[in-house]
Amino acid sequence: MFTINDATTAAINILGAIDALESALDCRRLDANVVMTTDQERELLTLGIRDSLFILGMHRKPLPKVLSLLSLRMATSLRIPRTKASAALHEFRLVEELAEGLSAPAACAA
Repeated sequence: MFTINDATTAAINILGAIDALESALDCRRLDANVVMTTDQERELLTLGIRDSLFILGMHRKPLPKVLSLLSLRMATSLRIPRTKASAALHEFRLVEELAEGLSAPAACAA
């Protein structure tokens, strides 16, 4: 099994999950209470959740409940409530900020 051990790769996958959720939210009717995800979006979200767990583990933080619930929801349904998708998008962005800090090269002291 492939395991993530690189913060840069994790950050890229989390960006993919952000893009997938933004796409799912933007392409569907705004008045709908749920969004449907494509197989490709679901794959990107799965990678994003896995890599969020990796990044948060490096900071000794738990996976946010909304991302855990998103994972469970994707396992049982193609539909994601719009409010949950928006909350997950917010959490992915917060994790991405952490990941960017890990993957950025260290500043040299002059």
